[in-house]
Amino acid sequence: MLTIGLKNIRILSFMHTNRFLLVVLISLLCSIVSFAQKPLNPPEPSAPKSRIILLRADSLVGTKEPVDVRRFIGNVAFQHKGAILYCQTAIQYEMTNTLEAFGDIRIVQGDTLTVTGDTLYYDGNTRFARVLGRKVVLTDSKVTLTTRIMEYDIQRNRAYYPVRGVIVQDSSTLRSEKGYYNTRSKIFNYKENVEIVNPKYTITTDSLQYNARTKIALFKAPTLIKSKDGDIAANSGSTYNTQTQQSNFKGRSKVVNENYTLVGDTLQFDQKTESGVAKGNVEMVSIKDKVIMTGHRAIRDGKTGFTKIMGNAIMRNGSERDTLYMRADTLYAYEMMDTDSTKASAKKDTVKREKKMEKLIAQGNVQIYRIDMQSKSDSLLYDLKDSVIHFFTKPILWNPKNQSEADTIHVYMKNGKVNRMFLVNQGFVIAKDTSTNFNQIKGRKISALFNEQTRLEQVIVEGNGQSIYYALDDKNKLIGVNHVECSRMNIRFKENQVKRITFIGKPDSKLVPPKELTNSANRLDGFSWRESEKPTKEDVLGIKIVEKQ
Repeated sequence: MLTIGLKNIRILSFMHTNRFLLVVLISLLCSIVSFAQKPLNPPEPSAPKSRIILLRADSLVGTKEPVDVRRFIGNVAFQHKGAILYCQTAIQYEMTNTLEAFGDIRIVQGDTLTVTGDTLYYDGNTRFARVLGRKVVLTDSKVTLTTRIMEYDIQRNRAYYPVRGVIVQDSSTLRSEKGYYNTRSKIFNYKENVEIVNPKYTITTDSLQYNARTKIALFKAPTLIKSKDGDIAANSGSTYNTQTQQSNFKGRSKVVNENYTLVGDTLQFDQKTESGVAKGNVEMVSIKDKVIMTGHRAIRDGKTGFTKIMGNAIMRNGSERDTLYMRADTLYAYEMMDTDSTKASAKKDTVKREKKMEKLIAQGNVQIYRIDMQSKSDSLLYDLKDSVIHFFTKPILWNPKNQSEADTIHVYMKNGKVNRMFLVNQGFVIAKDTSTNFNQIKGRKISALFNEQTRLEQVIVEGNGQSIYYALDDKNKLIGVNHVECSRMNIRFKENQVKRITFIGKPDSKLVPPKELTNSANRLDGFSWRESEKPTKEDVLGIKIVEKQ
């Protein structure tokens, strides 16, 4: 056997040569099994266009094998089309322009990209490399990929790992069962059990594309993003900027935090500022206030705590038993910091205040439905903090057997029920009694008080007071109709029947006997019983409600 030293010429012993051949044989068998499947589908080998060039080796070993097979030992280095390949032992097949290398494998391409491992197969015709080892590492600028098997298509700038890999970039660590990396575009494609862990967030999905340059992740499967600011559930086709935490979600997506949830068919959202735009079947839930708002489109500004719901906007507030339903063309919600509910951070001595919805404004074709109250108005302001609803521009309200109208109406709630009502300018109250008579009250300013069953209990009129009420005997037989005019009056009701009336000042009163009753005698000017306009739950929700059996 002839040995030609390239740096230190020496004669190898027979025993040493056989040991080396045994190692080569075992490695070659492993390589044949490993290379049986190549997911990257490398190009078919062709006639050599560029030869693999040997740069150095401690020893070259020649045998009786064909002259195109050469073996090199010790500090071996090859060059091929801009890439340098390092190893401790190598077999070069000159006829096929391929290499098999073992020990301290290192591929260096350019100034930033390096691949290291234990075993290498390299095809110089297709520029395809397969690296195996207990720890195969690809380092490209600030990106480090660690796995056990890597296929690297240098010609197409594409690396593939078919077994679990770990990628580290900046402060993020990514794990997946397999993946692709384009060394030119810096785009990763991760497959199966994908997880990105960052001090600010954690992303889990089954398929993900990530651009290491732009820091933008493209989800190719349902994805969950968890962070201290809340969770986001997204679908395929959505993008998320891991640096700015800004997202563009396609398909039904959901944002959840301790204060609210926001859902839409599409969603653009900034997780840092809690601001964004949702479109299509939008739903926003203020968790602590039990407020649910739905519509076609929503705009949210997290810095100011402002949310706008547009298009078939509907609000639900309260428990299932006494929910207040509201419909409008547009809803505006305003949040405030809840100073009564604070949380101290476990890591820092900072205080985290929770947000609560403070005010809700409805504009355009506003309708309300509750079991004890229904209304129609042009606009309203719902003060959730003080449980007050302010109705504007000729509103009309209905309570059980009552109807109220004015230029402006203020309704005060207590324990979730209507407690007081103030009618400002051109107030008109109609109370329908058990005999289907209409007791009527008009005045410049009217205060109405209700009992626990939300039935009219007392009415106080201040300014230009007018009243028509039906006088009944103990057997509910009509005595006559009282028509009274007085600047101030105090009327008490029971079961919507007038039981006592007090006049302050000099009243102008007239009792009309039943035989003399006419329309002018039992109706005040402007009287209109509009019960047919009263919104139902179906009207407000815009759906057909099927009652439970």
